[in-house]
Amino acid sequence: MRVTIERNPVKAGTFRVVLHTGARASFESFLKFAEDSSTVTRADALAVFDRAVKWVVTKAAEGREADLGPLGRSRLGMKGVFEERPREIEDSDVQLTINWVLPREMKAEVAKAGGDLARERVGSLPKRPELMQALARLDGAEPPPPLNRYVPGGLLRVVGCRLDYDVTRLDEGVFLVTADGSEARINTGLDVEPSRILFNMPADASGVYWLEVRRRHPKGTGTLMTGRLEEPLEPL
Repeated sequence: MRVTIERNPVKAGTFRVVLHTGARASFESFLKFAEDSSTVTRADALAVFDRAVKWVVTKAAEGREADLGPLGRSRLGMKGVFEERPREIEDSDVQLTINWVLPREMKAEVAKAGGDLARERVGSLPKRPELMQALARLDGAEPPPPLNRYVPGGLLRVVGCRLDYDVTRLDEGVFLVTADGSEARINTGLDVEPSRILFNMPADASGVYWLEVRRRHPKGTGTLMTGRLEEPLEPL
């Protein structure tokens, strides 16, 4: 583990330790772990998670919080701001919110595991983009297409964190990299946000690509950082 010591913005005169977690383990890597270490198939795991998500959403629609045992439980809330005390609350005035509460047992196991890891004190680290998954946008597709697949000329949505970049800089952006190292920058149909990017794959795309996002951190003058999707993109 790499950590830095920084001034504590919450309690003046003290310092805090900040953990740099590195690349996030993807959902796809969990599916492989489940297949390799148990009798659960990838399809089984996907089906269970699909049902779990729908269960949480269904219960939320009933105003109920959902308990998923060792994975934790949902916590519902509602937000809305009014200039005066309202006589009636319209649907458009409020929004249901959800957070996830991890079980005490999981927190204890994580704390125990952290005690066995070596800690290296480092300076402040620039943060690279993290790409979690890519999903082809196919109108009316049911079930949705597999992750990390694309259709030539079709829309592709990439989700993760720290994905936004300066679209005016040619060395920043979304890049498709082939096995031989040749690369092409995507510049069509872009919708760039910190947690997602939506773009059109080239109409002549074929074969396998590594998908990369490059951005500077801090923005503008920082180090150029690269994040790569853990699995290569393959055509549907």
